[in-house]
Amino acid sequence: MGSRLPHPVDVRKAVSSFYCGKIESTDTTLVKQYLLSTISNLKGADFSVEYLEGKQSKTGLHYLYRQNYQGKPVYRGTIKINLDKTGNIISLFDNTYHILETPSGEFPNTDDCYDIIKSIYKEENDIVKILIEDLYFDLGPRLIPASRIELWDKGGNFFELIIDAEQMIVYERDMNDYFNNNRVHDVDTPALARVFNPDPLTTAEVSYGTPYEDASDADISQLNMQRQQVTIDVVFENDTFKLESPYCLITEHSIPVVTPVTSLTPAFEFTRSQDGFEDVNAFYHINVYHDYVQQLGFDNIVDYPIWVDTHAMGGADNSNFSSAGGVPKLSFGEGGVDDAEDADVIIHEYGHAISHSAAPNTNDGIERTALDEAIGDYFAASYSKSINSYNWQKVFSWDGHNPFWNGRVVESDKHYPEDLQNNLYKDAELWSSTMMQIMDDIGRERTDEILIEALYSFSLQMSMTDAANLVIAADVSLNGGGYVAPIRYWMCMRGFIPCDVGIDENGISNFNVLNSYGFATRDEQAVIQFNSPQSGTIQLTDVMGRIIFSESFSGSSEYKISPKNLSSGIYLTKVTTQNFSSSYKLMKW
Repeated sequence: MGSRLPHPVDVRKAVSSFYCGKIESTDTTLVKQYLLSTISNLKGADFSVEYLEGKQSKTGLHYLYRQNYQGKPVYRGTIKINLDKTGNIISLFDNTYHILETPSGEFPNTDDCYDIIKSIYKEENDIVKILIEDLYFDLGPRLIPASRIELWDKGGNFFELIIDAEQMIVYERDMNDYFNNNRVHDVDTPALARVFNPDPLTTAEVSYGTPYEDASDADISQLNMQRQQVTIDVVFENDTFKLESPYCLITEHSIPVVTPVTSLTPAFEFTRSQDGFEDVNAFYHINVYHDYVQQLGFDNIVDYPIWVDTHAMGGADNSNFSSAGGVPKLSFGEGGVDDAEDADVIIHEYGHAISHSAAPNTNDGIERTALDEAIGDYFAASYSKSINSYNWQKVFSWDGHNPFWNGRVVESDKHYPEDLQNNLYKDAELWSSTMMQIMDDIGRERTDEILIEALYSFSLQMSMTDAANLVIAADVSLNGGGYVAPIRYWMCMRGFIPCDVGIDENGISNFNVLNSYGFATRDEQAVIQFNSPQSGTIQLTDVMGRIIFSESFSGSSEYKISPKNLSSGIYLTKVTTQNFSSSYKLMKW
């Protein structure tokens, strides 16, 4: 998907607004009325708005609506509105279409849709689910009446087609989220298990190669020695222990058919040559990560038992997250290194589940899909690094970076937007690397809390700049902006937001302070930039009121202050010129 020329519908960008008003009530009906009255593309008797999804985060409410025209939905014609709990609009993403006249033509005949399906599937038994709906689709220069076909088959494929009245497929999309290339039990029982934590190369601190190689799942002693004993909570039912928890269910939903492992004793200690090892490995890491997210305060993220098949994808060297059939599920392939043996792959895919749970039905658009890949990579890398920092920059440390495939990294120095390639995997490195830099500055838990809070506000067709602003807004909502300085610094350094004012301030009327974060953390000079050449004095005072230094300047457009020889603390910088006198606080950590 990443190598093909993107379709115009994927390149289209949402019109984003931040801090743009207030609604007197957060009731969804009143919010709908607000949208109809304020969004120009929704005005007129032919338009209506349909409420699709609503989520509540720690600090806000997040609603997704769909634009309808003459009773039919407009494909990706959505509005995502994010409110605080008093009705202030934190952000709004408008993907609606401006329709001046009814699109010409007829909607496809339902029989034509089934003819298309039959041409793809010779055996109808291979199909698990079919959905067909009429809608208006953006063909580029115009909207056309079309039909959307959604298919889910036994092989785990989940995709959609858009066809016109001439039975032509005008758009197709794989709806699974890849890493590359119903029962909830109240009673659980502790059992012993052995897992890779996070993977055998990281714990052994070696690179891929003999004897640390896949060797078709052989029980190589050096690899088996890297297994760690852990305790997992499982279900005990009818004299049998099963890998089931309130938030993870090991299932069989994708070929090849491999029955999920069970045990007659509270022990799941397998070697990697046994099918049960992958089941246990995935079950352990998913439950650990879910508990971590819940401890951050997000108790409605993936708050259901996600289906997990660790022997899936027809044996392909690939894995995916899918919401096909309304049942979120993870499928892990067995090509190359079995994907479920690597915690990076497991957490990356679970990252898609987190994103889908926080902001359902919003993972569309070139930059938005790259963001989803990046978030999965970041979650995977930060999780592994929290366990063992060896080769932390390599994502998929065991599954990739070997003869099977190259893996990915989270230490890219790419810059936005000039380094975008319209390839969701390559573009993902931009965002994931930035999040790792933020994490290094403010810590994993703070970064994850801020990022997950921001995820609730994500929308279709959003840009990485939109995402950066949502992360900043999330920190303001959660922490009163306590970590805005390092977040803005790295977002600025990577090109996501402008660097025309200081990293931790909105600018002062008479001058701007640039690189105050570098001053605080890296012994870099802060730059006081005047709107016009000025003459006057600069005075730096500590919290005790002692003057640290005072210096005059003449006809200057900027003045640089060095933090060297300064102790940690807060300093008041007073600027006095012939035209004004203003002060600004600088901090050194």
